[in-house]
Amino acid sequence: MFRTVLTLACATLVLRAAETTPAAYLKGLPAPRFRQGHTLAPLTRYGWSLPFDTRVELAERWGYCLEFGGYVTAKSVAKLDDPASDEARLVALTASDPQRYPLFVICNREFPQDVPPETWCRDAEGHFLDGKAQSQDGTVWHAGLKTIHSPEAPDSVWQQAGQLRAEPIAKIRAKCPIAIVLNGGEYGLGVIGFGQPVWEKDPRVIAAKGDRSWFDYISERKAHQELLVSDAVRAVVPDRRLYIYYPTSGGTHRARYGGWDRWYWDYTRMQVVSDLPSSESYYQHFNSGWTGDQDQLTMVLNARGFEIALGKPLSYNWLCAGWPRKDPEADLSPIDRYMGFLKCFYTAGMIGGNAGYYAYPKGGFGVPFAAEEPPHWLLQMVAFGRVHALFSHLEEFLRQGDLLPGPNPHRWSKDQPAYEFPTGDPEARVVARKHRDRDEWLVTAWAAGGPEREVKVTIPGLGELALIARPSGAVYRVTKDAPLLVDADGLLPTAALAGKP
Repeated sequence: MFRTVLTLACATLVLRAAETTPAAYLKGLPAPRFRQGHTLAPLTRYGWSLPFDTRVELAERWGYCLEFGGYVTAKSVAKLDDPASDEARLVALTASDPQRYPLFVICNREFPQDVPPETWCRDAEGHFLDGKAQSQDGTVWHAGLKTIHSPEAPDSVWQQAGQLRAEPIAKIRAKCPIAIVLNGGEYGLGVIGFGQPVWEKDPRVIAAKGDRSWFDYISERKAHQELLVSDAVRAVVPDRRLYIYYPTSGGTHRARYGGWDRWYWDYTRMQVVSDLPSSESYYQHFNSGWTGDQDQLTMVLNARGFEIALGKPLSYNWLCAGWPRKDPEADLSPIDRYMGFLKCFYTAGMIGGNAGYYAYPKGGFGVPFAAEEPPHWLLQMVAFGRVHALFSHLEEFLRQGDLLPGPNPHRWSKDQPAYEFPTGDPEARVVARKHRDRDEWLVTAWAAGGPEREVKVTIPGLGELALIARPSGAVYRVTKDAPLLVDADGLLPTAALAGKP
């Protein structure tokens, strides 16, 4: 009996020894090597907060900001008074070494409660309207009403909303620098596809719109309102690296189908709201993944083209390689394919981004796991960190180079270039940049469809290039003499790469 119990106990110990935690798993991996002194924007994340030790490890070795955690509210910043709280410990780390522990925060979505009736859409009789454009037969607002924000809401309402976000952030800034502020949006004035039936019943809105299109009018009003919010937040973090509003995009679906503009705001208007353009690109979320007729690279290059045309060559974007929904196997991208996509996006001018994950893992983000089966959300963050490190060595091409248009117009936005070079293979993609000061190019070849393959492209000033396209992306530094493969999946730059600025 004793021997049986002992055997079972030993087996349990072996099982537990084979498990690890996210922080321990990351510590056991060879970290990517970043170029010393690079100025790419540190990575961030969105979703439920990670364990404290995981946040610290990601900041120390993987190119991520230190995650303050959740929306910044009066309640969360009150914890700064407790030295033992995660919030106080994180802020203390950043205060001790802001370069090693750059902090990012997320604006809350609070809305002022004491607001005038003009804040909400109302019918000709002054009754509040709900989201189905139905009258709620009331003219005195209270918190229980299902009201819809009016495009003509007084500025004072949005100035108050800005202060509700800014005031708790200011309390953090009083204790340490803040590198990046994220505003996740999804509040306030909506898009035409949701709001038009309501707005059409409000005489004040119809009068203000006049002869303008709904797209122009609502984009102008959304930008006006959100600028009041962003101005309040920016004022308390004047030394930030970035303030990013979700989404502020040139339009990944631009011209893809009739009525696309019912689900967007015009970037021409919205560009003032965010320090950089920011597109959403989530695997198999309103797209066909890496291949197909709605593939993600075609979509982000669509947005990039319009952003570049407006003088915004760089971007900071919201990414995810999938999360479990109906079919976990189909919902989650192979990690190598995700790396290839990221390398193309960086080549297109991305200088950092947000690693999102939108399903809560069973047991949470800190639950132990088998060392040989790390969770997909963690692998996504590792891949992002590695690609970020690679491009820290290639930053001069992003900041001192231009994305090349390619010979063809974009598949949907015919008035702008495709910003890629055709290979004759729809599942093998090539994007390229040209350095402004010398004859040197950065060329990325991605086997989006899977197997490694040779592709040939013709690039102005270089002629025909024969390149190996890989599922994880192959990044080449090219002179007129020869292309040089310069990446090892973001792990260790080659000597040739490391020796260059």
